[in-house]
Amino acid sequence: MDNLKLFDEALPGLIFDLKRCDIASKAEILGIQKRGDLFVFDFFNEQIAFDGNDFFSTTETELTPALKTLFCQYILMCPENKIQGDGKLVTFREFSDSGPLFARFAANTGKIIQTSFAGKRDALSRRCLKLGGNPLDNASYDISFRFRALPRIPVILNFNDSDELMPASAGFLYHETASIYLNLQSLSITCTYLTGLLIQNS
Repeated sequence: MDNLKLFDEALPGLIFDLKRCDIASKAEILGIQKRGDLFVFDFFNEQIAFDGNDFFSTTETELTPALKTLFCQYILMCPENKIQGDGKLVTFREFSDSGPLFARFAANTGKIIQTSFAGKRDALSRRCLKLGGNPLDNASYDISFRFRALPRIPVILNFNDSDELMPASAGFLYHETASIYLNLQSLSITCTYLTGLLIQNS
């Protein structure tokens, strides 16, 4: 069974669980805002709202079942208390039990950015800024940007351009606490989605 069908089948049950969930009690822990009948939160460079029945983007971006599943998981997995500190930075591979997902994660994220932006460092910087990325000063990389995938889940993109000795390289880092807020499949979707945004019109 392919992943798209899995998301289609899982989503109704997750929405059902969400309807029974006291989201208001989790809002501060998750960085979600209550606006009238809506619960609103940031997802990269756009705002997402939940109206009690479904998720929608306030900028009218179409939300796939995979993204809606991710949003459900973020709310349903809410810890009892706000986590103090983000913890150390880790690669996706360093999360426990990530092995089966890692090859696909790497192929759908870092490898695509390497191929798309080799020799195009400035273009990648412009795309990162346009998507709300905050530049970081990191002497180890040509480009380093921090994004806010979800209110409690920052993502860092590191990129080194190609030169006469080395090919381009790109990779993502999470804070180790990210796996408290999302399962690994949903975490992988955050960077896959960001990669898609970055390569648009590249």
